[in-house]
Amino acid sequence: MARPPRLTDSQIQQVIDELRRRRGAVTGLELRADLQRRYGHRGGVTRVYRLLRQAALPHPAPSPPTPLPACDLSDLQAQLAAALERAQLAEHREEAHQARWAGEIHALREQVRTLHDGSHRLRIVETELLDRSRELASAYLRMSDLESKLHTLGER
Repeated sequence: MARPPRLTDSQIQQVIDELRRRRGAVTGLELRADLQRRYGHRGGVTRVYRLLRQAALPHPAPSPPTPLPACDLSDLQAQLAAALERAQLAEHREEAHQARWAGEIHALREQVRTLHDGSHRLRIVETELLDRSRELASAYLRMSDLESKLHTLGER
């Protein structure tokens, strides 16, 4: 047989509240019988009695609001002026901070652009060096051929 769904604490609390409104004091036996009738499950004994005890405890009354200290208008205006001055100083600091980092970002972008251009030029120079090296090797081979031909003609 399937286990009945577990009742939530809020469901049990709602039943406790309804029974209290109707009858005043509520016993655990009455509560469990009402839960069985409504939900088809009586709930755990320990949990039901714990929630019933918690509901019986008096709820602490909310503390009265603390009265605001009496301030005169000049104190409030002074506080406002100080707050505005702090806000302006903070805004000035933030603008200086933003300007500094914008300058650093710009400098880094320029460095990257320069390095990128340099790496591109380096590839071109490397290609030209390789071409010149091949031409030089070819020239050495031709010189060697010509020298050998010259040497052969000189022997005849």
